[in-house]
Amino acid sequence: MSIPEEPGGGGSPGRGSRSGAGALLAILALALGLRLLRVLLRWDEVSWLYAAYPGATLEALVEGRLLAALTTWSGLHPPLWPLLHSLQELVLPVPLGFLLLSAACSFGAVLLLWRRSPWAGLVLATSPVQLHYAAEVNDYPLAVLLLALAWCLRSGAARPDAPRWLPLGLALLALAWTHALGAAAGLFVLWGLARGVVLRVLGLLVLGCLPLLPGLLAAVQDPDSYRQPPLEAALVLADLQARFGWLGLLWLVPAALGARALPAAALALGGTVVLLGGFVFLGVAAPHQFPYLLLLGPPLALLVEAGSRGHRGPVLALALVQGAWVGAFDLVRLGGVAEDLQAGGRAVDLAWAESAALAAVDTPVGAASPALLLLSPAGTNDDDKRATSAVLWRLRPWWSMPPVLRSDAPYADHRLGQPRAVRGRVVYLDDHVRPELSEYLSRHPAAWVVVSEPGRRAEYTSRVQELLGVAPEIVGGDHLYRLRTAHTPAGGEGAAATGD
Repeated sequence: MSIPEEPGGGGSPGRGSRSGAGALLAILALALGLRLLRVLLRWDEVSWLYAAYPGATLEALVEGRLLAALTTWSGLHPPLWPLLHSLQELVLPVPLGFLLLSAACSFGAVLLLWRRSPWAGLVLATSPVQLHYAAEVNDYPLAVLLLALAWCLRSGAARPDAPRWLPLGLALLALAWTHALGAAAGLFVLWGLARGVVLRVLGLLVLGCLPLLPGLLAAVQDPDSYRQPPLEAALVLADLQARFGWLGLLWLVPAALGARALPAAALALGGTVVLLGGFVFLGVAAPHQFPYLLLLGPPLALLVEAGSRGHRGPVLALALVQGAWVGAFDLVRLGGVAEDLQAGGRAVDLAWAESAALAAVDTPVGAASPALLLLSPAGTNDDDKRATSAVLWRLRPWWSMPPVLRSDAPYADHRLGQPRAVRGRVVYLDDHVRPELSEYLSRHPAAWVVVSEPGRRAEYTSRVQELLGVAPEIVGGDHLYRLRTAHTPAGGEGAAATGD
């Protein structure tokens, strides 16, 4: 593959040979295809639960409290992404849209670097870390997009004739409103710029971040902000290797060679690692979670491009191997989901069919609607994005699924199932057996509880039966509980669950 280059390593789709232009477009096609695969795979229980985290912002918008919506933090995360997500919930509450927004941000970061240098774009396009989190329903893909934008705007701000500092300042301000560590990492973009440019940008940041101060102070003073587990290096390294492999460490060779040409990017790469280590030491960042590594992507990609000039072959080979590795495993996982959907015969299929008779799709969904609770054991780590959910795919992600808000409890309360209206039903989802589940199910005239793959875990077998007061029917290895449905399984066996 021959990719045309400008002097200094940049590239443009309008230059070079026809094959070079095709190679440029191939990078974008690869980046887009790998991210669309992630969109399909990331429709799972974790995405459903993550979508509820900005519940306070959503409720503020619904109640007309616009100032609160603009300034409410979601835990340690600033308001910009919660606001964007909540607007999606109000205008088009379709899960596929949530996933596509993040994938579009991830692809946008690739596109920005691709326009500056196709080789930097290729590195970001095929990074296993970037792909792992490319379609997550949270603020990290947006943070990477804004950080990549800031690095691309840096050259305009460095021009001695007419420095364009305002676009750079606005990009960094948006980054500060998106992610705290991302904002700190973004400050390295200013390294080496003219003093006047730096002062103007910093002044804009100070003024623009004033509305964030109350939320920041509340997060700093909250003891829960410092309760992440301590670092266990052996476990962290084993998890890193299992998820991303060690092949990506080879990028550090050309990155080191490019440090002299791009000292600001080198400082950003090392400085962000130091900042992340400080967050872990303080207990703010979880050592077993790796989305923070996304913020290393843009400066690393630029350093690799600078350090590999004249030796592009290894860069191309490594990028293609990594992209093929991630894409192959994603295709295998997607095939498993498709196979499960085609086979059918799961408890969720039966519950969905039985509840259809009571699901009135032409009336507002609420307490008078039938309920469906999807309960499945939590994974060992919700940060591991290799998990898939054929059960949740029974609810197509392109369906409208508006959240069902309660006046007596916050929607973000993870104990209450974070319900959504789906085709005339109220669907709850949880990954733990909580005493509250019988309370919120009791609000509905009929309810079905599906426990997926409970295995031998007593919490998901005897504990659920004890809370609901009924026995399950075993369907395809899953457990199905029926509450007030006046339904008895054919043959009368399988511990039919009618009852109050």
